[in-house]
Amino acid sequence: MKEKDIYQLLNELDIEENRAEEMEVSEFDKAKVKKEVKMALRKKRKRHGWKMKVAAAVVIGGLSVSALGIAFPAYAGNVPLIGDIFRFLDNGRTGIYDNYQEYSSTVNMAKESKGVKITINDAIYDGKTVLLTYSIESEQDLGDQPRIGGYLDIKETSGGSGSQHISKVGENQYVGLITGSRLDEKDVDSVNVKWKVGSISIDGTEEKVKGNWNFSLSLQASDNEVQFVDQGIEQNGVNVTIDKITVTPMSFIVYYDQLVSKEVLDKWHGIDVEITIKDDLGNHYAGDGNGGFGQEHHMSWSKTFKKLDPDATKLIITPSVTLVEYTSENHGGVEITADGETKTIAIPTKEGKGSEEFQMDDIVIDLVK
Repeated sequence: MKEKDIYQLLNELDIEENRAEEMEVSEFDKAKVKKEVKMALRKKRKRHGWKMKVAAAVVIGGLSVSALGIAFPAYAGNVPLIGDIFRFLDNGRTGIYDNYQEYSSTVNMAKESKGVKITINDAIYDGKTVLLTYSIESEQDLGDQPRIGGYLDIKETSGGSGSQHISKVGENQYVGLITGSRLDEKDVDSVNVKWKVGSISIDGTEEKVKGNWNFSLSLQASDNEVQFVDQGIEQNGVNVTIDKITVTPMSFIVYYDQLVSKEVLDKWHGIDVEITIKDDLGNHYAGDGNGGFGQEHHMSWSKTFKKLDPDATKLIITPSVTLVEYTSENHGGVEITADGETKTIAIPTKEGKGSEEFQMDDIVIDLVK
């Protein structure tokens, strides 16, 4: 079915004038309407030379809600007006999510169980990571930072990673952000996502509220431009290669590979590579890791950074390497035997002791305009 804009949806409603009733709406509702109208009217800029993808949109149960919904949930007038939950939860820590609200889609899907209502407010998929903001209303106090027993399940992917942030904003009221990142590097235009919450742990206690809060939605990727790079550097037996950079309207994602020589692997238990980025204008970019996949000698990683300055022409990427010895204090594992017993896995002895760090030379990338 072809997606319809707000004006088509409203024009097709069959409403008798004498049955229409006025109702009060909160500032929260008004902000949502303004945002959705702006999204519907925004003109798409044409770009050339790089791969393009469609603008962000969300589908719930087969019904497109890329325009605004007709009915507003009751919770909207009760939860304190937060506005931009992405930015609120980051609290100025990184600035990574400063522009995510503008390009997200409004969902307003609520599920209630055992006296707790969870509502997904906004959703966005940047081509790598799915991000959902949500609000919670509870009949009982869940503590300052309750723990949500559920993760984002992105269908038809080879694996994933994610994170959660939650904050109390009123009496028995909370807002949160949950993320899920695809570990594979395929370019996927849309994803089907399930979020099954089976319990909520009350902060500061061992109590749980067990219920059934299940959500299912489909998301299309936001606009993005992909630049393939394939530039790297080798130092002290560690090779770091920048594979590609994906630029979205609100962020950019750097994909990089880590290759480690046999000599380094034989000496150290753990090898970790982090990257920091600045541009030729002097801007420094905060970033969050999306996890990785691979084998001990060859790992593939990605990291999402805050919005790229449109006037930047170069990125200066600096890899930093940390070599670590595993001990019982910083590493451990168990295996389950055939009879159900657990057995501690011994840590092999290696020459490297403690930890060592070194910074690699810069990788300078010319941005394609």
